[in-house]
Amino acid sequence: MVTFYKPVKKETVKKAVKVECTDLDLQGRGVARDGDNVYFVPGLMPGDTANVLAENSKGKIHQGKITKIIKPSDNRREKDCSLIGQCGGCQMQHVPVQMLIEAKIAGIRKLFKKALGFDIGEAGFVHSGDELRYRRACRFAIRGDHGKLYLGFREEKSHDLVKIKHCLTLSERMNNAIEPLNKAINSLNLKNKLGHVELLDSDGALGILVRFSATADEHDVAVLENVGKELNAVISIVEPYRNPMEIKKKESLRERFVCGSIDDLYIVSHGVKIKCNPSSFVQINKNINAKLLETVVGMIEPNKNISVMDLFCGLGNFAMPLAKEGANVVGVDIVAKMIEDARANAKEQNIDNVKFEVADLEELFENQKWAKADYDAVVLDPGREGAKRATLFLAKKKLKKIVYISCNPLAASRDTIELIKSGYKIKQWGVCDMFPRTTHVEMVLEFIQ
Repeated sequence: MVTFYKPVKKETVKKAVKVECTDLDLQGRGVARDGDNVYFVPGLMPGDTANVLAENSKGKIHQGKITKIIKPSDNRREKDCSLIGQCGGCQMQHVPVQMLIEAKIAGIRKLFKKALGFDIGEAGFVHSGDELRYRRACRFAIRGDHGKLYLGFREEKSHDLVKIKHCLTLSERMNNAIEPLNKAINSLNLKNKLGHVELLDSDGALGILVRFSATADEHDVAVLENVGKELNAVISIVEPYRNPMEIKKKESLRERFVCGSIDDLYIVSHGVKIKCNPSSFVQINKNINAKLLETVVGMIEPNKNISVMDLFCGLGNFAMPLAKEGANVVGVDIVAKMIEDARANAKEQNIDNVKFEVADLEELFENQKWAKADYDAVVLDPGREGAKRATLFLAKKKLKKIVYISCNPLAASRDTIELIKSGYKIKQWGVCDMFPRTTHVEMVLEFIQ
């Protein structure tokens, strides 16, 4: 048989290029240029000169990685956490806070100009605060190492876990709870049935919630009760439960308190006491949330003569303070448990000019009674996916004011297009640095007709 020679195709060996970083994009990546080629590089910052290797390329646009920093920027900060590069938390610790905020603002303006076709102008306000000890809530995952369990956070872009003994962003009470909790979970009988552990440093007690995939026995309840007493914390567990009174004995999840009471867990939002627990959604940064509330209340100017709709209301972070200031408020959210808790909080605080409704704001809701009512203003604070359907709904209403709080400027820019089309204008906008040292940014937009 004749064998034909077939030349082997040589693989192209990528070479690093030397670049100087000039900007940061909205994702926190350094932007550098080499002729017509543009590189977006995590970990690079303005002023850095570095060798960069292109990993993913599309034409002259490259996603790159640093192979060597030849000359660091004069503004580059020393890392004060040994887990940088492993933990997925503080990706931007190397960039000074003010520089990072300015980059976020510039990125938002660029994003909105591309979406809307015009510049939305300077940020009217910037709320920033401490970059350390700012977190009042967190969720730990659990992993085993040589037969021993430990609490940890996810690695960056991975499901693997980084063991956490102390975190610079957590409050002192939460940090002090880590080692006692590590000891406690290793003493449990059902250690192989553990899920996440959630902490909330409330304005009352420290709250700790432990998730089980099986019903906890008396021994495990006693272990958790003891660590709760040691930490002077409120501890609850979430576990599967079968009601013996039900014929089919359908299994569901229940939460029970093994140390302390839910009455000791609460946050104070603009002077309103709101009971919650570690599984409740609360704004992570207490001080920035206070500034955010002050801003939103100032924009709405609540009084007894106006009605306000609060979409994606959660426990009533905005609805309750607005109602306390006199406005007639309807809060709406998809999570029935949060609405139940919000109603209970309103009743306990004797705030009777607020109502809470359960509805999926991404599905058909426009025909519900609360949606057909007339309102003067709307506050909405959706998740990262934005509020596409709700925005289309609001675009058809003739509202005096809309205040849109967003943790995802890309989704907010998309939703803004619909409001602009229907005649709304951006009166002002600003940012809240809710998560310092990260690429995340919270923005607030005030729309008027």
